[in-house]
Amino acid sequence: MHEHIVRIKDVSRLLDGLDRPYVFVGGATVAFYATYPEAAEDLRPTEDVDVVVELVSYAGYAQITERLIELGFSPDAQSNVLCRFKIHGMIVDVMPTEPEAIGFSNRWYPEGFRQAESRRIDEETTVQIFSLPYFLASKWEAFKSRGKANFRASHDFEDIVYVLEQCHDFEQQLANASGEVLEYLCEEIGSVLNNEDFVEGVGCHMQGSYQGSDANEIIERLKSILQN
Repeated sequence: MHEHIVRIKDVSRLLDGLDRPYVFVGGATVAFYATYPEAAEDLRPTEDVDVVVELVSYAGYAQITERLIELGFSPDAQSNVLCRFKIHGMIVDVMPTEPEAIGFSNRWYPEGFRQAESRRIDEETTVQIFSLPYFLASKWEAFKSRGKANFRASHDFEDIVYVLEQCHDFEQQLANASGEVLEYLCEEIGSVLNNEDFVEGVGCHMQGSYQGSDANEIIERLKSILQN
């Protein structure tokens, strides 16, 4: 079991006392989207675990913060990240579905939260994560903002490439997505498919060294989605 999954399992146990639904998102979850998650290797190192909670106001987030402190979480004031907590040496970012709560969010968090899927880690632990379409959409939205559309340097784009490479049926999962998120992904991906930087970025983040043929295969699979 990859250390990312172990960390998510540990955080899940600690958050069970929150007594409200939460969904894991972000780079720590990428192994769940692989066709063979138990064989996941060479994942991008990430120190934090990201969690989304359904919140629409700052008052609600303040209540969640109080409860997290009761559970042993400590706000990480030194990080300058408003939603960051620490517990047992782990970093946990607890983010709201709505930007009104703390001033920022991701446009795909609300619906991604509502459409979350279960993943079983072991006999004792089952967690909620975004479905693949909402994971990709939320990552692409983050890539456009904090990644500054830099295909080579963005960790968000690196996570997107990992999922596209390791999930053998991503076309089918995207085809089954709701209209809005599918339309968003088709529009965003369609706008860069012929961009040389995009093609190079895909190959750059493939497992191992540059795999031109494999990168082209992913490009063709993405094109097939746009044509349907």
